[in-house]
Amino acid sequence: MHKLQLLLLLASSFCFSQNLTLSKGSSIFIHSDSSISIDGLELAPSGGFILSGPNSISHSSKPIVVGDNSSINHVYEFSAKLSNYSGTLLLNYLDEQLNDIAESKLVLEVLDVNNVWTSVTPTRDETNNTLSYDFTESVGFTKVTASSSSATLTIKIEALNTVVSVYPNPTTETLFIVSKSPHKASLFNVSGKKLLETNATELNVTELPSGVYLLNLQNNQNQISTFKIIKN
Repeated sequence: MHKLQLLLLLASSFCFSQNLTLSKGSSIFIHSDSSISIDGLELAPSGGFILSGPNSISHSSKPIVVGDNSSINHVYEFSAKLSNYSGTLLLNYLDEQLNDIAESKLVLEVLDVNNVWTSVTPTRDETNNTLSYDFTESVGFTKVTASSSSATLTIKIEALNTVVSVYPNPTTETLFIVSKSPHKASLFNVSGKKLLETNATELNVTELPSGVYLLNLQNNQNQISTFKIIKN
């Protein structure tokens, strides 16, 4: 595979040190047999992909904390969402960035366009300190990091003034939503694509393939509870 390294992008429309900044009207075209590496984050699209400005990709050593769970001390952020990406995403990390998380438990995390963290089980290379995952369906995301498989960033978030529960989980046919107030239910796959939406207290998932899904429940105060749903 031909790697298009960041240091080779010496053009007036690009400004970078550890970051990559694309000005308005500028873009980078990545061929399907190439990849681009940005300070340790590598994109290798399955087809030709255009990274368009205005956008900047920056790196932070401050972990993401959701509830009691935390990421590693290694987070990439896009100032504008990266849309319709399919292909391999590879994250390089250092041992000192693990934040006491065992390498054998690392999962890759992306923050999708719905502001929901999604964890995927990557290919782990503990010798070279990399995590990689091939997104076969198009995804959109604004942040990339890693966390522990036993304490991912995708957790149940209780709304402030109500108690919400969903059962059974795992499920094979129907999800039942229990709440003291009305909710709009939206079900997404791990790629961030909305599959189902309802205002009812039941959600029929019979026709969906087995796998992991994300359920967002939003009440009339715009408070959101997020659940990881397993369909058997």
